[in-house]
Amino acid sequence: MKKLFAKTWLLIAIIAFIAIKAKAQEVKEVIQPLSKKAYKGFMYDTDKDAAGNIKVTYVMRGEKKDEQDNYEEYSFDNTLKFLSTKDVQVKREPHADIEKTYYYASVGGISSFDVLSMKLKLSKQVQQRTWNYKTSRYMIKKVVSNETIKARNDNGRVYIGYASYQSEDPNKSGVQVIAKMDSKEKNQADKFYILLFDDKLELKENPIDLTGSYTLVFCDQLPNENTVMVFAPSKGNGDANNYVYFQYDIEGNLKTKVEFKSPSNAMLVTAAFENNGNIYFSGSSTKSTENYAQVFGEYAPIYNPGFYEGGDNRYDAKWQKLANEKMDNFHLLKFTDNKLIFASTTPISEFKSKFKTSATDKGSDPYKGKKFHVEQFYVTADEDYLIAGQLKERVKLGESSVIAYEDIVCFQFDKTGKLKAQFGVNKMNNDKKSEIFEMIQHFYPSSDGKSVYWEVLEVKGTKGYASFMDAYNGRQTFHALFFPRIAKVDLTTSTLNSFKVLGDEKFYLRKDFPGAYDEKDKTITYFGHDEDYKKMWIGKAILQ
Repeated sequence: MKKLFAKTWLLIAIIAFIAIKAKAQEVKEVIQPLSKKAYKGFMYDTDKDAAGNIKVTYVMRGEKKDEQDNYEEYSFDNTLKFLSTKDVQVKREPHADIEKTYYYASVGGISSFDVLSMKLKLSKQVQQRTWNYKTSRYMIKKVVSNETIKARNDNGRVYIGYASYQSEDPNKSGVQVIAKMDSKEKNQADKFYILLFDDKLELKENPIDLTGSYTLVFCDQLPNENTVMVFAPSKGNGDANNYVYFQYDIEGNLKTKVEFKSPSNAMLVTAAFENNGNIYFSGSSTKSTENYAQVFGEYAPIYNPGFYEGGDNRYDAKWQKLANEKMDNFHLLKFTDNKLIFASTTPISEFKSKFKTSATDKGSDPYKGKKFHVEQFYVTADEDYLIAGQLKERVKLGESSVIAYEDIVCFQFDKTGKLKAQFGVNKMNNDKKSEIFEMIQHFYPSSDGKSVYWEVLEVKGTKGYASFMDAYNGRQTFHALFFPRIAKVDLTTSTLNSFKVLGDEKFYLRKDFPGAYDEKDKTITYFGHDEDYKKMWIGKAILQ
């Protein structure tokens, strides 16, 4: 009895210590064993009721294929104290089969005659789709029709494809394409066009307002579905740094045109962002004084189904190779309406002098000028800019060449685009099956607006069932598990606190449950499980 009493008080002391430590770390965590039923299922949904209680629902398939799925709900209060578990019913709303039409653009083909071709092709596919209750989405039941045409103008001339974009709005059917048509005349420049194809694949041609010969530097689609593009003059067409920026809506209407002085004759643009109507571009450059096309070739992120040599097509393969060289300068540009607000230049050598790590994080390296994937662009209340992402490289995984996401990078710029700091942090998993997945990163403001919390969802690559349907069909694949790390960045002093790891590298999140941010409470709640899927884990980060 005395031993039991002593063990009980020891357990209470340990719990109290964990609670105090968690509070000091501004983190709360709880571990809850799963029932035998839930252990065989998958996390289905998370929710919070009006009282702040947290509900986590698991789905388990029936013993037979025609049996209805079973659901089990776990409840916790706002402090993560476990309340109860119970079987619940999830109402199935009826969903009739639908017929949906998809459009897409591509170039070339898989035969030896057109594997290097950039000639534009348009495809229209009609699918009959049926609702899948296990994934809560429509799935293909059958392909009703499939039609592909070569895009030609009224004179029978073919177009060279550069990029294509679509709307998620079903009332805006069709596809928008950036294309070029060769002039065939030595004294006339090739012309770029915005091409619009409707649901009958009928063509509407809008010339892009460019005088003389130009090269496409960059294009992208914004979250509001508008498309942006940047052009640089070709050699012999005036000053090499007289660039032009355009913005169109998805229906091909011109919204913005800005002729501006690029900070470099050959500026490589690698990402575009939108915030409160402002458009930002980040990029880099070498010391070359040549025109853009002579240094980097042409930007053309359009798919060729037969091309596999390190790019989506032959233009892209050349651009990727040259763009992956080390650069000498980093650039940040801001446009508001029809005006360039700033175009900054930061020598790559300056990143070393402004490189900062936390007191407990050593070994990461300053940015050396390689192209990187931008995961997050964040504008603070005082208009500082935070850019976070990862360096990219191609590596061998088995017999395949795949993209690997490597070192983490994070920059802080002031409102004029001047570099204030680079923050360094080491990755925790560097094995190949982890590096083929990009990390998810976010920034969250502190209550006083003087700091932000930098969230990095570290990746652990594993082989197994990525989803309920994969498990149902016995389909194992490499997929990503995540665990969160959070650090506080002081924006005034440009300093980085130590990262705190949630889940002790034993509990993992899935990509469809990355964390729930509560702006009112300034908290992030995470839902995960151990690798054997026998225990549920909930973590809450409190952002002061």
